Amino acid sequence: MSLDSISLTAIRKELINIFKKSKIINIFQTKKYKIIFEVKPIRALLSDNISKKRKTFYIHISVNPSLSEIYFSESENDKEAISSPFLTLLQNHLIGGKILDIKHPDFDRILHFIIHPYLKFGQTQNKILIAEFMGKHSNLILLKENNIIEGSIKLVTSKINRYREIIPGKLYTPPPPQNKSNPLKINKKDFINIFYSCNDRDLSFWQLLQNNFKGISQQSAKEIIFQAKLSPEENVLKVSQNELELLWLSFDRIIENIKNHNFHPAVFLDPLSKKIKTHSIIDSVQFPQYNKLSFNDANSCLKYLFTELEKERDILSLKNKIDNIINKNVVKAKNKINVYQKKLKEVKNCEKYKLMGELIKSNLGHIKRGDREITTINYYSPNQENITIPLNNKFTPLQNAQFYFKKYRKTKDSFKIIFEQLNKDKLKFAQLTKLQKLYKQDSNSLPNLIKIYNNLEKLGFTKKIKTTIKKRKKGENKLLPSKYISKDGWEIYVGKNNQQNDFLTLRFASGNDIWMHVKIIKGAHVIIKNKGNKQTPPLSTLIQAANLAAYFSKAKKENKVLIDYTLKKHVKKPKNAKPGMVTYSHEKSLLIKINPREIRSIISQSNH
Repeated sequence: MSLDSISLTAIRKELINIFKKSKIINIFQTKKYKIIFEVKPIRALLSDNISKKRKTFYIHISVNPSLSEIYFSESENDKEAISSPFLTLLQNHLIGGKILDIKHPDFDRILHFIIHPYLKFGQTQNKILIAEFMGKHSNLILLKENNIIEGSIKLVTSKINRYREIIPGKLYTPPPPQNKSNPLKINKKDFINIFYSCNDRDLSFWQLLQNNFKGISQQSAKEIIFQAKLSPEENVLKVSQNELELLWLSFDRIIENIKNHNFHPAVFLDPLSKKIKTHSIIDSVQFPQYNKLSFNDANSCLKYLFTELEKERDILSLKNKIDNIINKNVVKAKNKINVYQKKLKEVKNCEKYKLMGELIKSNLGHIKRGDREITTINYYSPNQENITIPLNNKFTPLQNAQFYFKKYRKTKDSFKIIFEQLNKDKLKFAQLTKLQKLYKQDSNSLPNLIKIYNNLEKLGFTKKIKTTIKKRKKGENKLLPSKYISKDGWEIYVGKNNQQNDFLTLRFASGNDIWMHVKIIKGAHVIIKNKGNKQTPPLSTLIQAANLAAYFSKAKKENKVLIDYTLKKHVKKPKNAKPGMVTYSHEKSLLIKINPREIRSIISQSNH
């Protein structure tokens, strides 16, 4: 159920129709790979079937490797929000901005959101948010207008992908070009030649279509063949001229429908379980065994698909949790009940310890130290039978009597505690049995599962999950440097710890950027980004950057500070040097007096 380019073509058109020039009100992150944009469209663009009274909508984008998503809704998301460095980046740059356009380049599985940021001061450049829906390589990337990466939901270093690094400061490189044709631009002659030029004896019809056309999923490739009334598994080397004609007619018809946005969105359900098996944006004939649920538009179809699949995942996850909790606690309760029942039997026999103590006391003259037992008449029994009492050969006769009296008192005192604990565990077992019965009655209802889980929490069988916003893990934001804009419009970046300094200087900065540091004293690395063509920043920008370098250093309280600056290409890191440690050459120096007002002015206008 992957998002192919047919689905992206359909949803892009609907997104543009409603959200072109819409304002981004807020941005949330609900899962590791899911971002939600709260947007306010222009009322005039709202269609008749969408409530014009609704002020805001929510665009959902997920680049989860197992299931990518894109759709919009009129209702707020009910999931708890989380935080991340990428979310902070999006919020800083895009809140208040307007969606100018959404592009779908070359029918690939990629969408480009062109966003004009909110004008804070001076001129501002457009931002490009790229959503790549490519399975395990899916990503969400924010670019400047010049295609320089500002951040991404997944960082991809050279260790992961040599061809294509996705890290801040790098030039964005599109996914590797595939040797595939754009199905929207193919003609009949080229289509047929694909079959004639194929020499692979093991290739089937659907594999050939998927291998040669961009954005066509396995399901869509098979649909083209099914609508030609042929078998998708038929070998391409056995294709006849008549079959090629049928294939072209089917292919051309479907492609024309895509070009004209003539879609027939549907979700296909298992007739017994009612669970989703697949979906299709184009008219589909290959699933007669399933129940078909049709929709008026692509968004309604995708929204239903993804929300229902999320419910199914939530149900499965909750079922596994409930199963584990109930089974674990049932076993625990049973074991405790068995233990306490055994202890209770011992406690009920506590009078015999008192009897043994009395009989030993009555026979002190007949017992010697070192004896291991004594057999005597039970004077307290009507039958006056003999009784054998075990002795500790290391104790005196009196100590043996005291031992049994002590055991009697201890056992008698514990009777109440054991009895109460046994009843508690029996109650727990009864509660678990009741919840287990309720669970088995309807284990596929999410409200029922939530109710059972809440009861398990309330009764103390599992710890209550905190619903507060998830705190950032320690060190999660270590690599993200602070960004400032000088009065002349130059970008200044400041590293505020050793990890940030290394990242900023060694991975983020380019060769012709200006690098700054307080001379000799420990402090921040500061980068002034070059604007291209080896432009030199004005003196006022150098002074502002130098102020930041001094302010974020050990020399912060000094009267005057000497700042070294050079091009980043003259900065090197010695082998095995500690984080933040570098050497540099070709430097010049600025002697400055820290200006607190200047510092406050820069920080107040910061993008971070």
